[in-house]
Formats: sequence, structure tokens, C-alpha cells
Amino acid sequence: MTATLANPSASQLIDLFNRASPGMLVTTSDGAVVLANKAATELLGTGAAAGAHLPAALGITDYDVYRQAAQPVENIAVAFDDPNFPTGYANIGFGRVADTEYAFWALRPVTSHPTPAPRPNDGADTAQAWINRVDRDAHTYIPVDADAVPLIQGYYDTCPVAIHLIAVDGTVVHANWKDIALVGASADPTSYIGHHIRRIYADQPVVEDFLGRWGEDAPIIDFRADFLDRSRDNARVPVVIFSTAHVENDTLQNTRCFVFSDSQPTRRRDRVTALDLEF
Repeated sequence: MTATLANPSASQLIDLFNRASPGMLVTTSDGAVVLANKAATELLGTGAAAGAHLPAALGITDYDVYRQAAQPVENIAVAFDDPNFPTGYANIGFGRVADTEYAFWALRPVTSHPTPAPRPNDGADTAQAWINRVDRDAHTYIPVDADAVPLIQGYYDTCPVAIHLIAVDGTVVHANWKDIALVGASADPTSYIGHHIRRIYADQPVVEDFLGRWGEDAPIIDFRADFLDRSRDNARVPVVIFSTAHVENDTLQNTRCFVFSDSQPTRRRDRVTALDLEF
């Protein structure tokens, strides 16, 4: 894995974990939950409780095979203990923190319609329903604090889900190894980090729409788009985006962007309002 440049701060990592729109979990190498974020507890209930066996909760029967291979795995079809979001996908990475072996998990639910949807009549927006669940207060979830930072840093460095943080001006200020690889910048991360996010989007109306939404603290959930791989002559890379904004005092501090390799790469890309005329 290619090392990132400057890592997010401890406060950014804590905010990223507590407020992420996908599920984030850290387990022991044999699958017992050590750390779970709010989104994970919404999807799994007691299956995300400390000590619960996560592979069993997700219906993964061949976890030992993944564990023995010790390689990043993406888009494993899984089941969630949630009647509104019963299915989705898991990504798993394996690594060490302070000489202890862990597994790092990213979970994304499947929704019927993304947010933003291009037109109001496109159907029930289950992606919006999902982010409403993530954002609601729940006495059963206690946010993590500074004690969890080493494990969250391990997650950022290991889990095979692309993570980047964007500043108010659209500049990519932090990106993990998976994000850097996804856009073909592993050989030179500085060709991506420190530059405007619009450089990696294949469809410019999509990213311009997103830039306005981030400033308004509007979520982007389960949205299919194409990134550009600069190492392959700007080849299109089908992705699924889960992104929210960290806003304080009406000012964007940074985004929390999670990008998954699309499990359905031939599926039509989602649209935004700016592209309505193409229908």
C-alpha cells in the first residue's frame, strides 16, 4: 500500500468515524467486534455490539478463507439486520495496530434511489431515509473518543474503501491509499492530493452539483458516478459514493467522502439536476 501524505488530524478521524454514512467496524482477526460506528449499529443492531461475531452477523460463511489470504476483499454480498436495508456489501482489509492483528470493515447498504436524485418524480428516496437514520440521535450508540484514534488510523490506512476529505475550496486535503490508487496516483500522490476534486470526475456537471451540495451540508448517498484513472489515459472507473459534510458555524470544514468500487460497473451512472436535459 502506498503511504498517504499528511494524515487527517485526530479530531478529523474521530468525526469521520462517528459521522460516516457507511458502516465502519474494526474486529479482531477472528471477527469479534472491537469498534463500530453509528451507521454500523443502525444496520446490524446487536450484531455490531462489542464482542459480536461480525461474519456471522453478516452471513459471511467463508470468512476464514479471506482471513488466511490476508488480502483486501471488496464487494462481498451481505445481509443486514434491518428490514428497510436488508442487503448490501462489505469490504474487508487486514492489518496490524500496535502488533495486534485486526480486520477493518466498510459496509454499504443498497438503496432503491440515490440522493441526490435528478428529479422529484424519480421515486421514494431511500438513500435520504438512510442518512436520516445515521443522523438521528440514538441512546444505544456512544460516540468514540480519542482512545479510539489508533484503531481509526489503522482503519484509514488499511480498509479497502477510498476515503478523501475535501476542503471548502474543493481541494483534496487528505486521501487514503485506496483513494490514491483508485484515481491512478499511487506513483505520485501529489498529482492528486492538493488539487481540486473536479480533476477526477468524468462528468463535470456531477462534481459541480456536488460542490454546491457539500457547502449546504446536503448528503450524497449510494450515488453511482465515474472517476478517472490518470494512470490509464483517464479511463473511467465506476464507483459508488457515500459523502457527507462536516459543517461548523455554517462553514464547511471538510467532507467525509467514502468511495466504493462499483459492484455493478455496467449499470447506468446516476444523474443530477444539471443533467436532466439528457433524459
